[in-house]
Amino acid sequence: MTKVLFILSAVVMLVATFFAYQNGRAFAEVRQSVANTNSNVLKELNAAKKIVAEVTQVSNDAEAVKQELDIEAEKIKSQKLKIVQADNDTKRAQEDLDGRNSKLAELKIKLDKLPQGVKPETLVEDMNNIKKAIAELQTAAEMKKKEVDAEEAKVAETRKGLDDLIRKIEDRKKGFDRNGLSAQVVAVNSDWGFVVVNAGQSKGITEATKLLVTRGTQTVGKLSIVSVEGNRTVANILPDTLAEGMTIAPGDRVILENLYQ
Repeated sequence: MTKVLFILSAVVMLVATFFAYQNGRAFAEVRQSVANTNSNVLKELNAAKKIVAEVTQVSNDAEAVKQELDIEAEKIKSQKLKIVQADNDTKRAQEDLDGRNSKLAELKIKLDKLPQGVKPETLVEDMNNIKKAIAELQTAAEMKKKEVDAEEAKVAETRKGLDDLIRKIEDRKKGFDRNGLSAQVVAVNSDWGFVVVNAGQSKGITEATKLLVTRGTQTVGKLSIVSVEGNRTVANILPDTLAEGMTIAPGDRVILENLYQ
């Protein structure tokens, strides 16, 4: 029994040794495989990092190229604008040149029409002489204008004196007309104490005129004017001026109380 157990133990130990050897070998292989895998992973990782670095560099280069392209595009745009501006300037310059050529042609036509003896070389001198002559004529014209103004002032003064004389004559005539006034009482209102005279403003009567009523060579009384119209005067009878026993009646003569009123 002991021998059997010993044999079994030996077998177990052999089996265990075999499996231990196998396991150790397998572990070594696994460890070697893991080491190889780690090495490969490390290599792949380094390769990936290198690729990432290369991609990053390419991306940076692409961004730089894009920026350069944008700059170039702006330059091209600016150049196009300059070209357009240059074209516009060229057109304007051509238009200005055409205009100047047209003016030159017109000037040439005018020069061909210059009077005989007048040349472009002496044109400036001739113009200065013309300006001088114009200035002299203007000076003479101003002097004549002053003389005319002086004569007009004299005429105006003479006309003013004449107007004053005419006005004095008219005033004197009105005075004579008033002094020669011969009017009549055409109506009498005894109740209200006023009369109507057949003369008015046309005869030089005003509200300030003093009137006398006469009959033959006798004075009947005085009147105080109320209103004056063209050919009629309304006047109040002044009772205190009536001659004793007399009253104003239609047909009585009306004259000025004082001459040259």
